[in-house]
Amino acid sequence: MNESATGSGANIRQINRTDRLKAWSRHHRQLFRSTLSTLLNQPGALLITWLVIGIALSLPILLSLALREISEADTRQVIQPAMSVYLSVPSESETAQALLQRLRASSAVGEVRLITEQAALMEFSSLAGFGDVLNAFSENPLPGIIEVVPRERDGAGIKLLAQQIAGQDGVDQVSFDAAWLERLSAILGILERVLYALGVLFSGAVILIIGNTLRLTIENQRGEIEITKLFGGSDSFVQRPFIYRGFWLGFGGALLAFLIIQSSLLYLSGPVERLAQSYRSNFALETLNFGESIGLFALGALLGILGSWVSVWRYLKQIQPK
Repeated sequence: MNESATGSGANIRQINRTDRLKAWSRHHRQLFRSTLSTLLNQPGALLITWLVIGIALSLPILLSLALREISEADTRQVIQPAMSVYLSVPSESETAQALLQRLRASSAVGEVRLITEQAALMEFSSLAGFGDVLNAFSENPLPGIIEVVPRERDGAGIKLLAQQIAGQDGVDQVSFDAAWLERLSAILGILERVLYALGVLFSGAVILIIGNTLRLTIENQRGEIEITKLFGGSDSFVQRPFIYRGFWLGFGGALLAFLIIQSSLLYLSGPVERLAQSYRSNFALETLNFGESIGLFALGALLGILGSWVSVWRYLKQIQPK
């Protein structure tokens, strides 16, 4: 730090880079605390803003979590019908047993169950109205059946597996309706795109909410901003406290979104688990984990900063000292 005397006796102080960095850091720390304190002085308006942002953030996240659980849960095995392989040979024959072993050893097959001709007859005769029909036959007309549950979830992959099984010895016909699975995959794909669109729209809504809130604050402090600029304050210096305001608005909205999401999932988890158990499934809604929670807070803070930056940058250009 150097000092040089001027002719009038005033001292000119040259501030080095270290002092500038310390002053910059100190100013940021002060703004980090003071902007939150200023917002808390108006708890009613702040809570409403946080609540609106929290709802806007929580809705698409709740829908995406539900869609993820539906897509990844093992209930897909419950609603996915088994592939029925009708045998052209007796179920106890060597050809049928060899086919059964090959299917069980296949990596593309999840579960295999053999239904003998007698078991198929008993099951069919138990259905109302079919007992008398079967009594008209002198021998069992039903073939043996191998029920195959594929590991694949893609309709094209299941079709390929069905074609491979149909070419095996001892197979008369393979019955599997993959059209519904393709429709389900298409519906899930559409829902994913709808969720992406909703996420973008709600994120834009958060940015607009924060930008409009800060625009009103800028108008209320227009005189202070003009004086600051008149004394040499740069746009970045004037913009800095509003950036921190946007950060706190976004972060607080994300905190409320976190509470809304967690409480909603906990509230729905009981009925959803009871419904899943009635279908013999262990499907369950899971709350946000640590990484997802941090991501939510980061998203809220980022949207707050982005909304404040866009709004403040636009209006600061219009405010010039007179």
